[in-house]
Amino acid sequence: MENLFHYLISLGLGILIYWLVLPKRWRSLFLFLMSLLFISLFNLKYVLYFLLHIVLVYLAGLYLTQVENKKKLILILTLLWLIGNLCFFKYSELFINAILGSGLRLSWMPKVTLPSLLLPLGMSYIIFRLIHFVVEVYKRKSPKCSFIDFGLYVLFFPTFLAGPVERFKPFHTQTMELKAPDLSSINQGLFRILLGILKKFVIADTLAGKGFAKEMIQLIAAKQFVVADNLSGGIIHALQIPESYPRFLVLLFVYGTAIQIYLDFSGYTDMALGVSRLFGYKIMENFNRPFFQRNIALFWRNWHISVYSWIRDYFFFPFFGYRASTLKIYIGIFMTMIVFMLWHKGNLNFLLLGIYNGLGLVIWQLYQEVKRKYPTLRKWSLQPYVKPIAIFFTFNFVSVSFLFFHLDLSQIYAVVNRIF
Repeated sequence: MENLFHYLISLGLGILIYWLVLPKRWRSLFLFLMSLLFISLFNLKYVLYFLLHIVLVYLAGLYLTQVENKKKLILILTLLWLIGNLCFFKYSELFINAILGSGLRLSWMPKVTLPSLLLPLGMSYIIFRLIHFVVEVYKRKSPKCSFIDFGLYVLFFPTFLAGPVERFKPFHTQTMELKAPDLSSINQGLFRILLGILKKFVIADTLAGKGFAKEMIQLIAAKQFVVADNLSGGIIHALQIPESYPRFLVLLFVYGTAIQIYLDFSGYTDMALGVSRLFGYKIMENFNRPFFQRNIALFWRNWHISVYSWIRDYFFFPFFGYRASTLKIYIGIFMTMIVFMLWHKGNLNFLLLGIYNGLGLVIWQLYQEVKRKYPTLRKWSLQPYVKPIAIFFTFNFVSVSFLFFHLDLSQIYAVVNRIF
């Protein structure tokens, strides 16, 4: 909370300088330098690393706009560089350890202890922005911009850590037409910041905090249950030892984990959107009431919207979505969800999370085909009383999937076994 206080003080000072001191032509440069300063607080190496990528992609963009020769080759090389960097930091350790641990290491190969690769903060979001930019330039759908305006788009500090992955054209349009926020925009920005603080630091951190699970027992079931000394963690710790809790509390902790992850993530997003609004930018929404959607397809379209829509536009449609057979579409849906999950984190749990939800989406799509063949079933599914049932079923399905964020397979099995 102390770091949050310092951040808010610095933010307020920056906003005053931005609107009251600087002329309009200097504001993009000020925000760009402010973003570099923000990143340098984590690690100065990140600044140099990201600046290298920005320079390379900007130069590639200039080449693509000015020269017709070998445009496709430049695009491919740029994409290979960006995707290769992302995969190296996110997946190389997992991949090499999997090979070495699978018995494929040859007898003459020495045993290797890999140093832990530190993934630069915000890298996943930045690489997606860079890929989006260079592809749109190649398609001639991206407006011309200065290096500073491009760098500001890539590193814009409110969205640096947790997104959203804003598209370049609407962001650049706002940069060119920047106007001081009116009273309504200021109120909306401050409200989103306060809402984000409430979600993240008050509710989500409390749910995950030390002692919360024990307090729940003391509050709900003190007379019926003996509280053990080791029950001192939050709900995530509680789910690692489900046999120590009543089954109805384990079920509540499963729901609580899903809600905690949502509030933690959407809290950061709310703060990012609120801060952006105070600097004159209206950034795209990243969540739209996902837990109130009536099926898994709608859930994921309304969860982490910017990344899900990015993967849809730059992975699903190019590889699976254009004039594809039904089987190819099903494969595309399944693979898109795996890519979406592995983008978050490159480990076995998120691969299984992608498989779990990918299968769920394929089954849902098959159900849509069945409804087209049987109008009676379709008519029944549109009845008003079906919607709350569908919402409840969807919430349970995704709540189980969120266990993969923190638990291994044996622990998930123990949780399900304890509930049922």
